[in-house]
Amino acid sequence: MARNPPIAFQNARLVDPESRYDGPGSLIVSEGVIADVAKGREFKDLSGDVRVIDCAGAMLAPGLIDLRVKTGEPGAEPKETLKSAAQAAAAGGVTSMVVQPDTDPAIDDPSMVDFILRRARDIELVNVYPAGAATKGLKGQQLAEIGLMRDAGCVYITDADHSIVDSRVFRRILAYAKAFDMLVAHRPADPWLTAGAGATEGDFAARLGIPAAPAAAETIMLERDLALAELTGARLLVDQITCAASLAALRRARDRGVKVHASVSINHLSFNELDIGDYRTFAKLDPPLRGEDDRQALIEALAEG
Repeated sequence: MARNPPIAFQNARLVDPESRYDGPGSLIVSEGVIADVAKGREFKDLSGDVRVIDCAGAMLAPGLIDLRVKTGEPGAEPKETLKSAAQAAAAGGVTSMVVQPDTDPAIDDPSMVDFILRRARDIELVNVYPAGAATKGLKGQQLAEIGLMRDAGCVYITDADHSIVDSRVFRRILAYAKAFDMLVAHRPADPWLTAGAGATEGDFAARLGIPAAPAAAETIMLERDLALAELTGARLLVDQITCAASLAALRRARDRGVKVHASVSINHLSFNELDIGDYRTFAKLDPPLRGEDDRQALIEALAEG
């Protein structure tokens, strides 16, 4: 079998999150593996069998990992398939994506995990991993086959956008996941306080007459989740925080040794409630856009890590 020639990416903007380097440089790839890195300079006197690509200052960075990808496959393929999602991911620099379990049928048993993995092998564009449902049918009542799905290849469990309001059920999920060292992701939102909301509660939403949800709808559920994670010792991923009060709760929990991480959407880092403007329907998000103070607090927390 013919050996693929090495490739030298010259004149690039290298971004290395591990070393926090962001600057000019070059990189050599051999057989799909990074063989050498030159920070702040280019490679000289390369052999004739090396293919050289001039990046012209373009960014060269590790592939992005999208932990929360929604697709229509299975069940709603006209909206999105695994292949079209993988193509979009590859075009945007995403090399690994985790598919959410809110499909039809839901990814709540080992056979569905196996289906996603087999389809991913057929696509061969990016790494595709399934997240398993925490409860059967995402209904928040009965535990799904967490251990069997872990063995089949799911990377974490979640009910996606569905909050698990039964505290006893959620405690059992955390305790069971702890036994398998499985990460549990959960959306902190009180469904009764957020039902029908199109904006965050405040003067702006009141003036426009938009049904609104208070930030407390997030922090109430978050405090419960953190308490149960501390009680069980499980690993918790808080799925999309949006307000400064949630950040304060996270800091307190981490100080107590709770194994918790959090995610935030690019929308809540880029926009605030005023971007709803004159009833812009595309700014109606779940969770809703918050105030500017909350947005700035999220940016600062992200920068701090």
